[in-house]
Amino acid sequence: MKTVKLEVVQEVSDSGVLVREEYWLNDKYHNEHGPAYRQWNESAQLVQEQYCLNGKLHNENGPAFSQWNDSGVLVSEEYWLNGEYFTKEEWQREVSSDSCLGKVITVDGKEYRLGAV
Repeated sequence: MKTVKLEVVQEVSDSGVLVREEYWLNDKYHNEHGPAYRQWNESAQLVQEQYCLNGKLHNENGPAFSQWNDSGVLVSEEYWLNGEYFTKEEWQREVSSDSCLGKVITVDGKEYRLGAV
């Protein structure tokens, strides 16, 4: 039997503001349903967000890494698939409807999501 370790870590400041939230699977950042890491400033403004699967930056729906300044202005975004960096244009080609990336297939009754190699 395989043991799976799931963990959600939240850090709250002394003033009661959520400043960090992390999702872990087997000691690696991982969240299939949203960002695996988010950080806020003391004003509760989101300043960083990372989407990860199995410890690798990955997002098929937008940037895998985003950073904002304390005023909420986006200052950086990066596109990653399975830990591999792409320019926005390269990423758009990879996740286009012609790509198999993200498609779900069934083999011997078990579902698998296709990823980049």
